[in-house]
Amino acid sequence: MSQAEQHQQQRRRGEPIGPLHGVPLIVKDNIACAPMPITLGCRALASLNATADARVVQRLRRAGAIILARANMSEFAFDVRSRSSLGGDVANPLCPTLTAGGSSGGCAAAVAAGMADGALGTDTGGSIRIPCSYTGLVGLRPAFRRSQLDGVAPLSPSKDTVGPMVHSVEDAALLHAVIHGLPPVALPVRSLKGVRFGVVTALQGEDEVQLEVWQSALHTLRRAGATLVEVSLPFLEEVRQATCLSLYEFRVAIDDWLSKQPGAPSGLTSIVDSGAFLPEFAPFLRQMLASNTLKTPLWLAGRRFQRLLRQNLCQVAEVQRIDGFVYPTVQRLPESMAKMPPGCAPELAAISGLPAITLPCGVSRIGLPVGMEMLSAQEDETMLMTLALACEGALGGINEVLRFKAGYRQSGTVCQNLS
Repeated sequence: MSQAEQHQQQRRRGEPIGPLHGVPLIVKDNIACAPMPITLGCRALASLNATADARVVQRLRRAGAIILARANMSEFAFDVRSRSSLGGDVANPLCPTLTAGGSSGGCAAAVAAGMADGALGTDTGGSIRIPCSYTGLVGLRPAFRRSQLDGVAPLSPSKDTVGPMVHSVEDAALLHAVIHGLPPVALPVRSLKGVRFGVVTALQGEDEVQLEVWQSALHTLRRAGATLVEVSLPFLEEVRQATCLSLYEFRVAIDDWLSKQPGAPSGLTSIVDSGAFLPEFAPFLRQMLASNTLKTPLWLAGRRFQRLLRQNLCQVAEVQRIDGFVYPTVQRLPESMAKMPPGCAPELAAISGLPAITLPCGVSRIGLPVGMEMLSAQEDETMLMTLALACEGALGGINEVLRFKAGYRQSGTVCQNLS
């Protein structure tokens, strides 16, 4: 409240203000925001406080943002739910019996429920886009840039990114510009006429409820003037296999990060020995303890595949004259807190390092949002968000419907439809 009052006084005095002046934001619990805790959702790190802001948080503050709090997350950002030993499960504001997705689920739930105007999450293999899809938000995974990770606890340094989780594409563009130190400018307004999207049919899934919405969204884009071309990506199975990069990178990266945090455990071994983490992660953590070097044949193969995937995606886009690839962000709607959604759609961007954005493309007959992911074959977030803005305009009004349902609420309508 004191920050808000200070911002209000600055405005009254006519002082220069930033593009995010007085905007309340949430930050994920693996992004340093001094003097708040930075726990990664783990009980073994419950007493760890950030001593300095991450670079992206510094830029948010300079732009005038008010950091309300940091949000619960999947412990260590390991999975696509948001369950941690420190914060428990994150419920979906649209139906509290369902997961909000992960690993940035706390951020998504807070924004979808109206607690803040936006949030800053991290995305390694889908951790921004999955929860945004489940809660009806817009989430941007920018192109991979290591320099933006200063002050961010690592999971997989070759794939980690930081990005916005908000209600609209324009808000995503504003936050993206601020955290990258770019001057905020309005996105160009364009129609979808002449735009060619490659529809990755292999990633559409088999969820009939979701497919109804997906096919309707594609029809809407066609009517708005877009050309949709079905594309086949023969390397999808290899994408699934390349997710192992995190397994080899986490042990080395987290030990290095912990060594720089005052009062932190000495390393991953110390955390495992303490037992102060979710028991379901014990086998995974012990497997990681055996990975004390990166230079394994599987890691090297994964790194080579990253470059190959990017080349292949760019080649397909060039040959078919595609402006962007589109597919459902997840292949199945959320079922419960316990179940993990299948599929590798979010990993296309994660492995290739290319930017991707998710935006709601419709609301299913049971009241849950369906997300459309758009992947660019270029490291150009402005072009990607310009296309997403055109799609958002064509699809129309979905965000407002979802904000009413989250209602800021709780009517329970969605849960009644599911029961």
